Amino acid sequence: MGEVTAAGRERHRMLRELRIKNFVLVDELRLPFGPGLNILTGETGAGKSVLIDALSGVLGEKMTTDMIRTGFDRAVLEGEFDVSGLPDVRRLLDEAGIDCDDGVLMIRRELNSNGKGRCFANATQIPVARMAEIAAYLVDIHGQNEHQNIVRIAKHRELLDAFAGHGALVDAVRALHARLGEIKEKMDTFEIDEREKARRIEYLTFAVKEIEQAKLSPCEEDELRAESTVLANAERLFREISTATALLKGDGGIVGGLKKVEQSLAAIAGFDANITDTLESVKQSLYAMEDVAAGLREYERSVNFSPERVNEVEERLALISSLKKKYGSTVDEILEFRERSLRELEAFSSSEEEIERLRVEYREAVREAKETALDLSERRKNTAKRLEELVMKELRDLGMAGTVFRVSIKREIHPDGIIEADNKTYMLYPHGLDRVEFLLSANEGEDLRALARVASGGELSRIMLALKNVILASDIVESLVFDEVDAGIGGKTAEVVGKKLKTLSRDRQVLVITHLPQIAAMSDSHFIVKKEKTANRFTTIVKNITRSEKVREVARMLAGETITELSLRHAEEMVSRAEGA
Repeated sequence: MGEVTAAGRERHRMLRELRIKNFVLVDELRLPFGPGLNILTGETGAGKSVLIDALSGVLGEKMTTDMIRTGFDRAVLEGEFDVSGLPDVRRLLDEAGIDCDDGVLMIRRELNSNGKGRCFANATQIPVARMAEIAAYLVDIHGQNEHQNIVRIAKHRELLDAFAGHGALVDAVRALHARLGEIKEKMDTFEIDEREKARRIEYLTFAVKEIEQAKLSPCEEDELRAESTVLANAERLFREISTATALLKGDGGIVGGLKKVEQSLAAIAGFDANITDTLESVKQSLYAMEDVAAGLREYERSVNFSPERVNEVEERLALISSLKKKYGSTVDEILEFRERSLRELEAFSSSEEEIERLRVEYREAVREAKETALDLSERRKNTAKRLEELVMKELRDLGMAGTVFRVSIKREIHPDGIIEADNKTYMLYPHGLDRVEFLLSANEGEDLRALARVASGGELSRIMLALKNVILASDIVESLVFDEVDAGIGGKTAEVVGKKLKTLSRDRQVLVITHLPQIAAMSDSHFIVKKEKTANRFTTIVKNITRSEKVREVARMLAGETITELSLRHAEEMVSRAEGA
């Protein structure tokens, strides 16, 4: 991903609007999100998670037919995004032939009751995989749903490198890895078994010699087959030609008869001019028959009864047939096989020199890759310590003081590895030598385990919040969603979490579902989610509330359904304090 610093980023809405139709409990909704901190609140079961599921669907997550609202055949989800400041997204859109000149990307996802669906980006239909690829640059969702980058081990390495600014070094390793692959592929085309090589040379040499000795010509086979047919029927041909010639030129033949006709007509032409045209036609016929007779005499002389020529033709055809079985189905293919064989023999003769050149090039690329990959690995180790300290500090502030966060960096030892260091052989991958994984233990002294095995949804959200605060300036994703970031906290910790979300929202668009008034009070835009019963069915509705409505909602979160003057004053104080922060 390209680098975008916080200082160079304008405060704007990445996710401008989410539109939902016939999805789970929603009939139809349009949610215009604003910049900064967007808060969604509401009673448990009101349908807040439905909104996250809808956004996840827009971002390419799996959808099932039970998500279509009962009574409808199709659900439609749309997200409008501002991608004017994201060159990586613009590049992906250009590659897919999707117009986005105005910097606005409209993603549309349709799901039909028959299980089939369609995805669109600015009205251009795209595969859901391409939608997910684009979405990876747009929004990170953290919480209890499945779209959690924090549990993807591959993401851990990206986060560590983003924190350290290793982008150029990672690109260098990736380029060297690709170069090594290209050189190795070229070497493999040359370095075949020596016995196989000798056998191949012997075969090709024999084949070229056999084809050259045959002295084939492209049209020869057709000509020989035609001649063979003539030779096989020479006696009959001679007999029939002789009969035809006699009928034309013999006593009482056609030519003699035509001459008599010509003489008779010529005799009366002087008396009646009307016969002139007929006389001319007879003359033309006579000339034509004389030409035919002459041609037949010439053909008759060309008919060859020679048994030697018959043998020559049949032997030549047999030779061509034999060559076709070995080298191609036509004479042209046999001649092409000869040309390919000559090129391959030439390549064999120069292969030793080329192989040695490639070996030298490969050793140099391995040396350079080793130097660059080890440098990157060492930098990662040094950076990991600093990242651990900063994340641990953030986690303490977020009410996870007993939690231990560690960055595990390991290399894969393998006999097929190409990087030798510390008397070991390591595998080299496009991202380098290291397998980076974030580990966690609930309390100091307990075993470190993978995040997905030890952290709840709320804890994962807080861990990601900690990471985002630490890595903020290097992370290109501009919209963050936190679901249940407040799980299991309250009091002072809740206020700290709210302040950190507020700080994060100065450079990112942040969407938070919360049950805590301390966090709700920090909102720049506030939405209340409710579930209402109309026409004997429940429907989720969402309202973007005013400041005064926000104060009342915070008061409800403080005091419950019975809102008192005291809770209203307390809520007003919290909102005012948040506005002044």
